[in-house]
Amino acid sequence: MIAADVLLAELSAFVPADAREADSLERTRHLLSASKDPFARENIDHVTGSAIVARPDGSAFLLVHHRRLDRWLQPGGHVEPGDRSVFETARREAREETGVAARETRFGRRVLDVDTHPIPPHKDRPAHVHYDIRYLLTASGDPVTPQKAEVRGAAWFTLEEALSAGVDDSLARALVKARRFFRGETVAVSDLT
Repeated sequence: MIAADVLLAELSAFVPADAREADSLERTRHLLSASKDPFARENIDHVTGSAIVARPDGSAFLLVHHRRLDRWLQPGGHVEPGDRSVFETARREAREETGVAARETRFGRRVLDVDTHPIPPHKDRPAHVHYDIRYLLTASGDPVTPQKAEVRGAAWFTLEEALSAGVDDSLARALVKARRFFRGETVAVSDLT
C-alpha cells in the first residue's frame, strides 16, 4: 500500500507552473491529508498516476487515444494494490496502454506535473475527480496494440502535433515542461500562461 505521507513529502518541494496547477496541488495535498486511502479507486475521488513519455531526445511524446473520452491523453490510470508508488503506477500504465517499456529519465522520480480534473459518470461510477500525478519517462520503441480496452490506439506526436490534435491545457502545460527539461531550459510561469 502506498503511504500518503510519502507522496505529500514528494509534493512539498513541488513548484506549480501556473494558477490552475497551484489549485490542483492544494486540492491534492488536502485529499492526501484528509482521506484514509486517497489511492483507492473505490473512493469517489482518488489519486491517479500518469506518464509523460518522451523520446530520449524529447522530440516527440507518446499519447494514447482514450476510447470513451474520444481524445488524446497521456498514458495513465488508477493505482493498483501491487503498486509501491504512484511513479510505479505511471510506468505500469504507460506499458499497459502503449506496449512500450518506458524508462526513468535524469529527471528521476520527481513529480513533473499535478492536475485535478473531473471524470464524467459511466455505468455504475458517478462523476468524480482524478488527482493526477504526472511523471516524466522516456521510450524509444513504437507503440503496439494496447492491452487496455479504454485505449483505442497510441502514437508519437511532436509538441506542435499534440497541440494541433487538441490536447487539453493541462496536458499542453506538462508537454511544454517536458520539452523545456530536455532542452535544459527552466520553466517560467509567464511562459506557460
